[in-house]
Amino acid sequence: MKKYFFTEQISKKFKAIDDLPAWLSNYPDFKDQIKLLRKTLGMTQEQLGKMVNRSLRSIQQIEGGEARPKISTLYKIAKALNTELKITLVPRQNIIEFLDEKASKKAEQLVKLTETSSALEIQSPSKEESKAQVKRLKNEILEKRRDSLWNQNRTKK
Repeated sequence: MKKYFFTEQISKKFKAIDDLPAWLSNYPDFKDQIKLLRKTLGMTQEQLGKMVNRSLRSIQQIEGGEARPKISTLYKIAKALNTELKITLVPRQNIIEFLDEKASKKAEQLVKLTETSSALEIQSPSKEESKAQVKRLKNEILEKRRDSLWNQNRTKK
């Protein structure tokens, strides 16, 4: 198994930064990091280009944000700059807020199903009772049944 197996897997799946999901392609800003590292090492753009088998113009375009390099090129640049290319997962929003929203939607969905059944039996709960039921169910989901949030019976947003 190669040392940079993960990077190579990503490189095969996503050929260029443009292929990455938007939330991942914008984090981090590779062009600024490349330029900063290169300058810190006292390396010219031309020297970096030779090390990664790219032209001076190609390196200028990458650092200037004009080019969207292949991940394999970023891997070579990282190696030339004595760094590792790491792609990380960064939450799009606060995880607690995300879980709270998801649990609320799930609870509302379940309460609506109950309300529909109750309406058929002419025993519909009041709006206040329904809100209280949603709140209780949401808390139960978050505290005891969080795994139920990921069941495949999804509702459309």
